[in-house]
Amino acid sequence: MGAVKTIAEENDRELIKKYVETKDQKYFARLMALYDGKLFNYIVRRIGHLESAKDVYQTVWLKIASNLDNYKEENKFSNYLFFIATNACFDYLRHLKKDNENIYREVVNEDGERRDMIDNLPSDTDDPEKENESREEKEMVANALNGLPDEQKDVILLRTKGLTFREIAEMKKVSVNSVLSRYRYAVDKIKNSIK
Repeated sequence: MGAVKTIAEENDRELIKKYVETKDQKYFARLMALYDGKLFNYIVRRIGHLESAKDVYQTVWLKIASNLDNYKEENKFSNYLFFIATNACFDYLRHLKKDNENIYREVVNEDGERRDMIDNLPSDTDDPEKENESREEKEMVANALNGLPDEQKDVILLRTKGLTFREIAEMKKVSVNSVLSRYRYAVDKIKNSIK
């Protein structure tokens, strides 16, 4: 293997260090690539609107880029990233509430069609009946998730992005027991609402 490492072999700390030292955008682009899908999916699920999620996604990376010199290496970068993303989502949703807009708007897909966010999830079956049942189940879960208080919704969404309870607790600056409690309440509420 040569001196050039692939994106998968480089970890976020190496990329951050190289970017801070050189300000070479290729290192920042590689850092973005490591978290691209997880971060964008989290923001879409948190906000519920594809176009707005794109704006928030860009805002998050701009904040990261402008503050990366101050990033403390002892902190896990994914925690830092999702902390910034969570705050950016809250800011966006707070702004929507001020404007009296509907927080949970429908998604406009790439073809310009207005559809429920759940309809845009990929299907894993060719059977229309099973697909319809699956869509209904996903819709019930999404409605239940949207009905949760923000602190419970965040724990569920951050867990789906692979963060541990301890990492979420550090990010939210609460105890692990608080995060576990929020998670348990959220799961119970989701189960009860889809019965």
